[in-house]
Amino acid sequence: MMQSQSYLIDSLAPLVFRSGRPFGSQVGQEDVNFPMPSSAAGLVRTQYLQQQGWLLNQQDPTSERGRLSAEDKQKLQQIQSRGPYLVRVSDVDGAVTVLLPKPADALYLQAPNSSERQLVRLSPHNGDDAQNSGCDLPEGLLPVVMEQAIKGKPKGGPAFWSVQDLWAWQQGQDLDFETVNRQGASSMPVELRTHVKIESRSWAAEEGKLFQTAAYDLGNAKKPHHAGWEEAHYGFLVQSEVMLNDDLAKFGGEGRLSHVKQTQAISGFECPTDLASNIERAGGLRLTLLSPAIFSGGYLPGWLNPTSKEGVLPHSQVKVRLRAVAMDRWLPVSGWDLDQNKPKAMRKAVAAGAVYWFELLEGSAQTIENSIFNSISDDAQDQRDGFGIVGISHWQAQ
Repeated sequence: MMQSQSYLIDSLAPLVFRSGRPFGSQVGQEDVNFPMPSSAAGLVRTQYLQQQGWLLNQQDPTSERGRLSAEDKQKLQQIQSRGPYLVRVSDVDGAVTVLLPKPADALYLQAPNSSERQLVRLSPHNGDDAQNSGCDLPEGLLPVVMEQAIKGKPKGGPAFWSVQDLWAWQQGQDLDFETVNRQGASSMPVELRTHVKIESRSWAAEEGKLFQTAAYDLGNAKKPHHAGWEEAHYGFLVQSEVMLNDDLAKFGGEGRLSHVKQTQAISGFECPTDLASNIERAGGLRLTLLSPAIFSGGYLPGWLNPTSKEGVLPHSQVKVRLRAVAMDRWLPVSGWDLDQNKPKAMRKAVAAGAVYWFELLEGSAQTIENSIFNSISDDAQDQRDGFGIVGISHWQAQ
């Protein structure tokens, strides 16, 4: 696992992270997306570039833009980062709670004639009827079903779990909806702003030219019934191998400012001492994506054989076989290439929270400790950018 420094990003204004939808006059909460790992990697590299005093070479006299030398660009691309992770910061004692995306093997259900919601676990099913369940799954994969046959309708719930609850869930512990909801976060607060178009020569507002932007407002929220303000606010956590000074930075679109400051190591990213022994006894492991992952085969990692679903887990010497997958819809990944001054090509990513179940075939499970909280994406640059960070736990292989 990468030896890293932890940095807290405190926004000084609502932050804009566009979803990639066509721009229109009206927007909603779906028009702002959780920032991608590449956004955090770009922030870290930009701060490092400025603090090192690297200059942009003016290669084209007719252009106002400069570019880094090939050597400096290569150095920047080699910098690794992890995140951004959502955090809740207490204004009382400064305690930082990491909030991670809801795992895809958890379902919120509300039974008929009941106002209470239940937290139901999903797991691979290998019964006699698995092959006749009507699924069009790729060959060799098991269907993922509810462990409890509960009648009810899926309901909304916390989109982010506290890191402690997520690890407890990974270890197979039972959790209740109220606890996860209280310690997690249902959604990130979104602020909508209405703007006017300014005429370039007169600097006056053009009549009828209105548009809106959506942004994450991470400041202290209002308490209900005019009871004041919450004593905690949201922020982002980024980890990197480089040392950065406390400074202001532009994070997201429209040049909105944030304060980047180094913080102490955050609890929740420690490898369990009994991880390897538990995996060996169970004969399998469960991987949960903590950040979106990019694979050459869509949902299927490129380090797995497309036919046999077998391969060597990255950063380890363990050969595994994929048995089941639970995931939400894919995410579009794009951005702006500052070096080429043009948009990046869109790619599809597996959403954070996806769960992969693997059967252990051969190799020492001790080497799996090198994979936890590391990237399992195919491309080396995607790994350095922080796509595909995973949490790992044991799974009783079927």
